[in-house]
Amino acid sequence: MRFEAAMQHHDLLSRAVSTDREITLEALRVFTYLSRRLHFDRSVPVLQSELADALGMQRPNVNRAIKLLENKQILLRDSKLGRAITFRLNPGLEGGRA
Repeated sequence: MRFEAAMQHHDLLSRAVSTDREITLEALRVFTYLSRRLHFDRSVPVLQSELADALGMQRPNVNRAIKLLENKQILLRDSKLGRAITFRLNPGLEGGRA
């Protein structure tokens, strides 16, 4: 995905996530943190324990937030790499709608 198009899609996705009333505060925090690290076109490994530490959250809350973001098809789970799960942002969300 071209840089400009990716940035535009990222902005639309961020706006959709932040206005979705079903997105919890924990899920919004996780999305905000991950959206700086994840890409639309390639997977990035994520350790939930590191994410929990970075955000000062409990691991079960991080897990629940990730599951919500996956159910909304905002995050796409690709594979497991050791203890890390690889995720990427969903480039296929129509108009950036969550």
